[in-house]
Amino acid sequence: MASIKKNHEYVAKSKGDGVISKRSNLRAKVENLASLIDVSIIINSTLDLDKLIGLVMEKAQSVMKAEASSLMLINAEKNVLECQVALGEVGDQVKKMQLKLGEGIAGWVAVHGVPQIVPDVLKDSRFYSQIDKTTGFKTRSILAAPLKVKDKLIGVAEVINRKDSKAFDNDDVELFSTFCRQVAMAIENARMHHLELEKQKLEQQLEAAKVIQQSFMPEQFPTSPSKQFEVAAKSLPAVSVGGDLFDFIELDSHILGVAEADVSGKGIPAALFMARLISYFRIYTHRYKDPSKVLKALNKILFERSRRGMFVTFIYGILNVLNGEFIFSNAGHIPFIKISTEKHKVELLRDGVGVPLGIFANFNYKIRTIQLDQGDCLILITDGVIEAKRNTGEIYSLNRVLKTFSQPKESAQEMVDTLLQEIQNFTGGTAQHDDITVVVLKWG
Repeated sequence: MASIKKNHEYVAKSKGDGVISKRSNLRAKVENLASLIDVSIIINSTLDLDKLIGLVMEKAQSVMKAEASSLMLINAEKNVLECQVALGEVGDQVKKMQLKLGEGIAGWVAVHGVPQIVPDVLKDSRFYSQIDKTTGFKTRSILAAPLKVKDKLIGVAEVINRKDSKAFDNDDVELFSTFCRQVAMAIENARMHHLELEKQKLEQQLEAAKVIQQSFMPEQFPTSPSKQFEVAAKSLPAVSVGGDLFDFIELDSHILGVAEADVSGKGIPAALFMARLISYFRIYTHRYKDPSKVLKALNKILFERSRRGMFVTFIYGILNVLNGEFIFSNAGHIPFIKISTEKHKVELLRDGVGVPLGIFANFNYKIRTIQLDQGDCLILITDGVIEAKRNTGEIYSLNRVLKTFSQPKESAQEMVDTLLQEIQNFTGGTAQHDDITVVVLKWG
């Protein structure tokens, strides 16, 4: 009877232990679920990447009952893992360190993309001991898991040394991997948010640069009450800001200067280069009456001060509005197109084309003089005009430009509008890949 009683007591105790064990497991799962919910709340509370990672890793370290933790992101350019967060007694020292891909437990996980439990680091040849030697920290065990976004590995997270001295187990791997999936997605969202903010900032800067750039262009064109001349121009940048420029200079009561230039490249660098160029140009046009001397002075200062190999094609001429004499010089730009109204002739003034500005330190640009007749026109265009493309890759070409102007037009503005409309019709809505500028000067 005593034996039977003892057996009943043993069975009852076993059942009680089983119930307690189940309750403990259930309680642990509830706590883990609550921790994951807390992480979700943290993730949704901020898009500040550094703050986000720090908060999540604090939570992960607490839940995993670890002495220390770290999170490293891959720097693809350097092919290394860079520590973003390191918590624990030597966290500040660890955060300054990097690991090569494949180096240490974290480096191995970064290469293979699977979690790893290392119960005793001294028995694992992959362990990178240099960090312990440098910091004085003693690593006993590690749980490392990859950070993945849509199968792309972006980093590795680790928890180090359970406080109860036990080894990390498979349940820990499952929980920590869930943490890592959440934090990886949060990191990606924060990065995307940062990129969007940077994009908006850049767009604002481009818009501001566009306004500044446009202020360098002539807002009002010279006019002649007695109809001695007529001018028109239009510049269409391929992006918000560009490298094309044009200008009209009234040097005195009867001398009118006209210029066009095309800076190599596009965007903000070209626009800044252009702004500097047009400032120098306006200074030198009042210092030198000869267009070739203006170009020579511009070339010298641009060669001395330009960076990154930027250069510019430039063409500049002056018209005597009283007698139609036109004097010009060309630094590698598309030549003037001359339209002789009475002769019904369209021609390129090809003679004397020199090298672009900013390439050679000293270059003597040639000067040429022509005589305009009443009604004659001079047209300037940039590369964006002749290189405008339709979706087949075919370019507009210089021949099409000349053909467009073979039919006489009434006014300078009509000539500008006609050419731009012809280009638009030709490209059929294909995205503009280069700045387009057209300038027309009509005499008499």
